[in-house]
Amino acid sequence: MPFSTFAIAGVGNIGSFITEELLKQKDAGKAAEVVVLTRSTSTNDATKELAAKGAKIAPVDYTSKASLTAALAGVEVVICTFSHLFLEGEQILAEAAKAAGARLFVPSEFGNPTENAEHGPLVAKKNFQGKLREIGLPYALFFTGPWTDFCFVGFMGLDLTSGKVIAGGDGNVPISWTSRRDVGRFVAYALTTLPSEKIAGRTFRVEGERASLNEIYKAYEAKTGKKLEVTYKSIPDLQTAFASNPQDIASILHFAWALGGGVVGKVEDVTNGEFPAFNPGKVLEVLKV
Repeated sequence: MPFSTFAIAGVGNIGSFITEELLKQKDAGKAAEVVVLTRSTSTNDATKELAAKGAKIAPVDYTSKASLTAALAGVEVVICTFSHLFLEGEQILAEAAKAAGARLFVPSEFGNPTENAEHGPLVAKKNFQGKLREIGLPYALFFTGPWTDFCFVGFMGLDLTSGKVIAGGDGNVPISWTSRRDVGRFVAYALTTLPSEKIAGRTFRVEGERASLNEIYKAYEAKTGKKLEVTYKSIPDLQTAFASNPQDIASILHFAWALGGGVVGKVEDVTNGEFPAFNPGKVLEVLKV
């Protein structure tokens, strides 16, 4: 039987998309309850909108295992979407999920694969998987590559409309691009439709389009007739940049992509087919070019 009760921790970014799609599954009769964990001192429009759509709002203290355990009573699946800046809170959440009797934990992945991570915040995510195994909490991983609708902006050096963009290395390495809406759709479908015994221990590899930055830039130029000025940053230069500033996420990601860390896996390992009606948007479609 598929899972039917869910709790989501962190609905400020990718979490809101996953929650909205789970609520659609609830409306379709495929989920019994969707709980949104929120800081007890927090009130925001996003949470109110999710409540209006049918989510149960559960105020918690993210530093308290007891508070989280109480909120997770009766929940089968706990989904964490914390940013890399709050990964320490994920450990407390996992311990609470275990104590509450949750059957599955979905850690905050939803990006580049972490299984072989050696640099930046992805290392902490890889190490956390070991913690889940240590406490005996079943989990599933969702690798989706970078979010198309989030990454093509100025601070990433990927604002196509500016006419000036960057690429790590030679720009020819393939990357798996997936929009946040499509991430939410796939995660919600998998968790509410696939048999529960086929989810625990799985690594799902999802992509909207596999394309290098050079391929995207050429496609953009061909479609718009506008020429892009591309600056190529060497791998050593990118490494130096984030070594001097560990919070330089743009350099960390471009470095990882240039080394092949942006693809979710081999083409034959992509799991889009688990969702037969899945029709994820390609990069230029998502960007509405």
